[in-house]
Amino acid sequence: MKRLFLFIDILLLCVLSGCSNYIKITGQVKFVDGEPVNFGYVVFETPENSFTGALDAQGHYAIGVNKDGTGIPPNEYTVWLAGTASVKYTTIKKSKNDESDDETFDSEETPRVHSKYTSPHSADALKFEVKRGGEKTFDFTVERPNKPQNKSKR
Repeated sequence: MKRLFLFIDILLLCVLSGCSNYIKITGQVKFVDGEPVNFGYVVFETPENSFTGALDAQGHYAIGVNKDGTGIPPNEYTVWLAGTASVKYTTIKKSKNDESDDETFDSEETPRVHSKYTSPHSADALKFEVKRGGEKTFDFTVERPNKPQNKSKR
């Protein structure tokens, strides 16, 4: 009986001290000028798994926060942003000979974040190591996309 109570005490101590296998990740994403990135998702990715958190109006996100309180496992993650392009859809008009009922759309994407932050395969991809022991914060700053150079006419 003493062993049972000892086991329960150790288990309770472990849970209360944060030795869970899963860690809650929170943070904020801002542009260099301090404006929050308030669109898209932050993705923490390994070759085996990925975990995603939506950015809110202030650029805050939370990853691995489930109803049961679990988080993401300790590991080294590549961190990137998804859903950061502004997409404009336009309807393509059908020809008189087109008998299909399907509508056709054309889309144009406008990047709002520099491309080096929008792929886990970028040479400049962000890395973050999640270690055991409680909640972790990962704030980071990103650049806006490069603007195309205007060609001067002579």
